Amino acid sequence: MKKVIILFSLSLLPFALAYSQTEEDTTCRLNLEDIFKVQELYIKYEAVQSLYNEFLDVKESIIRNKHVYRKWLNDYFMTIKGVPINFDESQLEAESNFEKFINGNTTEEEVNSYIRQLNCSPEKANKEYRDFIQKIKLEKEKYLKCIEAELAKGDESEYANEYIINYFRSPGSSLIPPGIKKIDYLKVFKEFIFNDNQEALPDVLRVKAYLKCGCKI
Repeated sequence: MKKVIILFSLSLLPFALAYSQTEEDTTCRLNLEDIFKVQELYIKYEAVQSLYNEFLDVKESIIRNKHVYRKWLNDYFMTIKGVPINFDESQLEAESNFEKFINGNTTEEEVNSYIRQLNCSPEKANKEYRDFIQKIKLEKEKYLKCIEAELAKGDESEYANEYIINYFRSPGSSLIPPGIKKIDYLKVFKEFIFNDNQEALPDVLRVKAYLKCGCKI
């Protein structure tokens, strides 16, 4: 009877190992999504900063750029909040009101309405981005283990042919960071955030230099 139990247990071993591996893979996938979320928070921060610097003069309570169209504001809001801006259509029905809107002669109340909907300053977005990095660093070992396991797969990794993409465009410029593969992004994150213990992702030039020759400038 004991022999039968042992044989039965051994027959279940492959299934147990397969289940354990699947569970580990799922856990690592979630951990790696956290790593990729850092980039999303960086993009959000850049979008908020651009919006405030280029279009909203909070001190004067006006939209100062004469080419602020609703679509651009909506692009900002979709990037920052994940939802469209809630425009007051009654303010935009008349042509005169729409001209007033795009020409920057908005009232303090109107601008404050946009700011309240945004509910995110550059300082707040930057803090959210950096705090999330610190949260990951507090559990460095579990994240590092998953990154190293993925890097070990090389070209077999599902991230070897996937790119970091940001569809957001600010008027007249682009906030897209270097178009790198996700597997390369993991290399950069490991080197600069974990190995060098930096508090934020490196800039474009440093990323390019590191990926090209392993150089750090």
